Amino acid sequence: MKKLFIHQSLFRLLSPLFSGVIAYLLILLVNNNVGQLQEEFLGEELYVCIGLSYIIQEVSRFLLVLFNKIPRFNTTILSLGVQAFISLFVGIGVITISITIYYKKVLGFSPDNEELWLFNSIFSSITIIYVLLFISHQYLYRVNTEKLKEEEQFLSFIEEDFKEFKEGINPDLLFESLENLLVLIQNDKDKADDFIDYLATIYRYILASKEKQLVTIEEELENTIQLASLFNYLPYRNVMISSSIQNSFLIVPRALLFIVEQIIRTTIISTQITLEIFIEEHEDSFKVHYNINDKITSPFTLQKITEIQRVYRIYSNYDIEVYTDDITRTISIPKLTTKTKLTT
Repeated sequence: MKKLFIHQSLFRLLSPLFSGVIAYLLILLVNNNVGQLQEEFLGEELYVCIGLSYIIQEVSRFLLVLFNKIPRFNTTILSLGVQAFISLFVGIGVITISITIYYKKVLGFSPDNEELWLFNSIFSSITIIYVLLFISHQYLYRVNTEKLKEEEQFLSFIEEDFKEFKEGINPDLLFESLENLLVLIQNDKDKADDFIDYLATIYRYILASKEKQLVTIEEELENTIQLASLFNYLPYRNVMISSSIQNSFLIVPRALLFIVEQIIRTTIISTQITLEIFIEEHEDSFKVHYNINDKITSPFTLQKITEIQRVYRIYSNYDIEVYTDDITRTISIPKLTTKTKLTT
């Protein structure tokens, strides 16, 4: 309602002037008394018409505000019909009372039915215009709101598609691997072949897992070890993964893969310093822990695994948790089964 221009102060101040003048001219035209304009345009009748126009516009505006706050009918057409009828009925009552008071108090006699009909016919049009403005505003607002929702939904689809595309290709890993591949092709073709095999294995798993909701820990762990081997071909990387997992359970695809990659990318390592990542199984979870040696500009934080946490909440009531002491950081990841969400 606040967006509708009829509620603006400038419109409420100037609009009655124009509508009052038009009403005054219509009354003179109907009474065949246009010649009075040459004698005295700024007469008492003009001010009365402007005053009536102001009253009827403020009453119509008040009714619009009132209708906007009270409960409506189930159907929009019925609500608008009732609103238009009540607004017109109240407007006729206000005009009739105002004209009657003016005639009796100022002119000294009561208006006849013809005069009341004339004033009601002209000034009721102002009420009708207000109702039509409100209806058109509501319609445009609804149409624009639906279009905005469609645009927001379309934008969210684009963002989700881009996010899936980015997660699928993992551009940082891809470009870094391609750059290193160019060096290996020139210096050591045998290593280049092995490097391509590791890279193909990782991306084959990444692309195939997009169609799966859950994967086994064995499959995820196997490809995580392949990822570590791939990183060991990159400059200044020395990664070793040890696992004590013996039982089979489910995991969100690429969860362990992504977490290990973030650990590698946020840890200061070199060919002389080995990054050892230990994966241990517990009753309801498995834990990834390693010695802390965070990069100054890009330390490991929960924000880096926000997307994995969001996906995990779909399947489990338990979150991925991170514990840090002076030496070691531990990442606890819940085990998943086909009944995890129901039993937790």
